[in-house]
Amino acid sequence: MIINNESPETPIQKKLGQVGKILGIACLIICLFIFAIGIAKKIDPIEMFMTSVGLAVAAIPEGLPAIVTIMLSIGVTKMARKNSIIRKLPAVETLGSSSVICSDKTGTLTQNKMQVTKLVNETGEITDKNHLQLLLQLATMCTDVEIYEQAGKTKANGEPTELAIVNKALEMGENKQELYKTMERIADIPFDSSRKMMTTIHKINGRISYYL
Repeated sequence: MIINNESPETPIQKKLGQVGKILGIACLIICLFIFAIGIAKKIDPIEMFMTSVGLAVAAIPEGLPAIVTIMLSIGVTKMARKNSIIRKLPAVETLGSSSVICSDKTGTLTQNKMQVTKLVNETGEITDKNHLQLLLQLATMCTDVEIYEQAGKTKANGEPTELAIVNKALEMGENKQELYKTMERIADIPFDSSRKMMTTIHKINGRISYYL
């Protein structure tokens, strides 16, 4: 829909269209009027036709598009000095007359990093340390993030959302690789759009458990 949608005309494009239409109609009326006068004075019709066509051609402002393009280019240069880069020339007139520009958060520069700030359940934010520790254990084991040692530091690599969970768990002293030693991961069901969740299956003391 976005690709097929056409941009609306800018005010200057509309104005130029109106000017062109008025000039065209005026030229046609004047040419017909002059042709009629020539015929009334018994001047050769072919000669009067050529005169009318020559008048119409002379009345067309051929330099107008070039002048408009030059003026818009000057406007683009001035806007560039104010840190506004414009790709399409007609947009400079619209942007130049704007006093307020609104943009959504997609214009924000980010590092593509997420961070867990708090955990909540049906009753609200979880503050109990034991409950928090258990929840992070279950959450970090239900991820596909890889944990490795680099320069004496524990690093993690994976999908941003899962990475945020694993990093939070590491802050709380919970390393999924260490947890897997006592709660072996034996299978998993990947995330999909219909289930809207991921499931990992673990063996704990000979018993099978699964985490979502």
